Amino acid sequence: MLTLVRNTIEKYDMLQPSETVVVGVSGGADSLGLLFILKELEEFRLRLIVAHLNHGLRPNEADEDAEFVRGIALSLDLPFELKEINTLDYKKENNLSLEEAARTLRYRFLREVLNKYTAGKIATGHSLDDQAETVLMRFIRGSGLLGLSGIPPVKDNIVRPLIEVKRSDIEDYLRSKGVRWIEDSTNKAKVFLRNRIRHDLMPELIKYNPNIKVTLARTGYIVGVEEDYIRAKADESIESVFEGFGNEGIIGNLSKYKELPVAIRFALIRLAIERLRGDLKRISLIHIISVNELILSKEPSGEVSLPYGIVVAKGYNQFIFTRKSIMESKFSYSINSTGLHEFPHVEFEVKIGKANSYTSERHVGCFDVSSVEFPIEIRNFQHGDRFMPYGMKTFKKLKSYFIDEKVPRFLRNRIPIFLTKGDIMWIGGMRVDERCKVKDKSMETLQITLIKPNF
Repeated sequence: MLTLVRNTIEKYDMLQPSETVVVGVSGGADSLGLLFILKELEEFRLRLIVAHLNHGLRPNEADEDAEFVRGIALSLDLPFELKEINTLDYKKENNLSLEEAARTLRYRFLREVLNKYTAGKIATGHSLDDQAETVLMRFIRGSGLLGLSGIPPVKDNIVRPLIEVKRSDIEDYLRSKGVRWIEDSTNKAKVFLRNRIRHDLMPELIKYNPNIKVTLARTGYIVGVEEDYIRAKADESIESVFEGFGNEGIIGNLSKYKELPVAIRFALIRLAIERLRGDLKRISLIHIISVNELILSKEPSGEVSLPYGIVVAKGYNQFIFTRKSIMESKFSYSINSTGLHEFPHVEFEVKIGKANSYTSERHVGCFDVSSVEFPIEIRNFQHGDRFMPYGMKTFKKLKSYFIDEKVPRFLRNRIPIFLTKGDIMWIGGMRVDERCKVKDKSMETLQITLIKPNF
C-alpha cells in the first residue's frame, strides 16, 4: 500500500519534503486512509492539517462525524479545522445541484484552511474507485474527452495520492491498523447518479469484466494524456482564431476556425467558454457539438444557448462567446464637456483642435465644431435609427448600413452611437455623419477618440 501511494506521489510530483498539507477528512474510509498513509510516509516529513466540513445536511449524524474526526486528529496530534455551512441555502441561491453545491463549498473551505496555514497543498481521498465511477458517470451524461479524462491526480495545488488505490485495499489497510471509519448515510441514497452507478451499475459491469474499475481508471488516464496534448495545441491556435478578449465576450474568426482539425476546434470551444465563465460546469459534449455545427453552418447568422446564460452567436465571418444579458443590454450616457470620459460600455476622449493635427484612423472621429453642441449623447443601436453617411446626401437606415458593412447582429448593439441635438453624428469607430463632417481644416474641430470601444 505505502509503496503504491509513494509511487503515485512521485509519478505526479504531488508532494515535497516538509510541505504543509491540508487533508480533507470526512471520516470515511478513503479520507481516513489518506490521513494515516501520509502520516506513515515519514520520509516526506509532512506537516498535516486535518480539515472537516459539516455540510449541514444530516444534523445529528454530521455532528457525530465532526467529533469523530476531531478525535482522530487529536490522537495523531494534528491541528484540526472545522466549519459548519448550510449547503441547501447555497444550492438554492446559486441554482446548483446538491452535489455541485456541496463540492463547491467543500473546496472553498479547504482553500480557506490552506491560506490560514500558508500550506502548499490540499490532499483529498479520491480513490481508483472514484476515478472509475467518475469516468462512467460522465460517459453516461455525454461528456467529451475532457470529462472522460476523469479526476486529475494533480490540479493546481490539489493532489490525490490515492487515485491509483482501490477502495477495498484502503479498507484492508485501515483494518490492519485497527482503525474504524464511519459510513455517510447519503452514500447509499439512490437519488444521486454516482450512488446508482456504485451500487447498481458497477456490480453488473464487474460480471462482464472483473477488472472493470482498473480498466475505466486507465482509460481516464489515457484520455487525459491525449486531452492535455490537444489542449496544448489549441492554446497555440487561440490567439490566431480569437481576435478579441474581454469581460463581455470573445470574438472568433470563422475562416481561421474552419482551417483547424475537429479535435482542436472542440478544444477551442471549451477554452473560450472557460475564459468567459471560469469553468465548464454543465457543459457537455452535445453543447460543444452544437456550437461547432452553428459556426460551420451555411446560415449567415444564428445562435446557440448554453448553461448559465452563455450564448454563442454567429454573423458573417465572425462568431462570439458572450452572455445573453450582455447581448440584450442597453446603454445611454450623456456628456457636457471635453475631456476623458469612462463608462462601463465605452471609454473615449473629447478634444478641440485643428483638423490637420488629427489622425484618419477609424477609432477617431473629427467634427465641425459649429455643428456639434453639448450635451453629446452616447447610446447603442435603436430600431428606426438613421443618419446621413459621410459623402452622401440622403439618409440611410442604420440597420441597412450595418448590413452593407457586414456587421454581425451580435455586434450591432455594442457599437457606441454618438448624437448631438438629437441627431446621429458618428457611428463610433465606423462612419461620421455628413452633416457634422469637417468643412474647413483651418477652423477648430472637435475630435472624439475611442479608447476602449466594445469589440
